[in-house]
Amino acid sequence: MHELSLTQNLLEIALQNAGDKRIVRVNLLMGELSDEREESIQFYWDDIAKGTLAEKAVLHFQRVQAEMKCLDCETVFHPTEIVAACPSCRSHRLTLVSGDDVKLESIDVE
Repeated sequence: MHELSLTQNLLEIALQNAGDKRIVRVNLLMGELSDEREESIQFYWDDIAKGTLAEKAVLHFQRVQAEMKCLDCETVFHPTEIVAACPSCRSHRLTLVSGDDVKLESIDVE
């Protein structure tokens, strides 16, 4: 059900930015650690976009790498395993910077 509210937010943002133009493509960045499923987002989009300027828009998903930061040495890196250690100091005191979210990168209109 989380994908429904996410998709509603994405549609709202896209429509606000499109003005009175028809949306033909929506480019989404999806973090590799995101729990959302592309199929679910597409399913909800097809349903809730009916009757809007985004009704026939194609959703394009691009996976992006996760990014972590070491809390000890402040190195920022892309983890290569699920349980990662800092590549610089081997610390396990890490924070996720990005990679568990879905973002609307851009829309194409006509």
